[in-house]
Amino acid sequence: MDSRNRIVIFAAIVLYLFLHFPSQTEAGVELASKVCKNSQNYESCVQTLTSYPQIVAAPNEKAIAEKALEIARKESEDSSEFFAGLAQSNPSSKTALEQCAAHFKEAVLFLNLKGLQGGTASLDVHYALDEVDQCQGALSSGNYLIDSATSVIQKWKTVYDAAAATVSALEH
Repeated sequence: MDSRNRIVIFAAIVLYLFLHFPSQTEAGVELASKVCKNSQNYESCVQTLTSYPQIVAAPNEKAIAEKALEIARKESEDSSEFFAGLAQSNPSSKTALEQCAAHFKEAVLFLNLKGLQGGTASLDVHYALDEVDQCQGALSSGNYLIDSATSVIQKWKTVYDAAAATVSALEH
């Protein structure tokens, strides 16, 4: 066999492998789609998970759940800082905003990897949601309608829903 035939055969093999094996991105999207079946909002869950490269690159459902919880923890920390800062600039609603900051800080504690190892992660993420619901309750009881606060809570809930779906997929 001459070198030209070897090149053609090699190119054909590479092309075959390229076309018949999904890329890591496709595999990540497929895993995200699978775990999002447990979500309250499937499309939003898939979009949220696939918007993070570290989740798309995750090799399995457990790794996706770990990354999703990590992202939800980070979002909780950012939200806590947001509400703490907002409390300083809004004296009339300072108490409710400080409560929100504390509730988001508490939510961080529930979004941990220990629950994945102990099989209690679904319960833990629900406790995190309870904390955020208490924040919303504090805001609504004082009739504090702050658009930026509503946006932060909605963003958190979107990330939360994706993390909760990944945990649910692992535990069921």
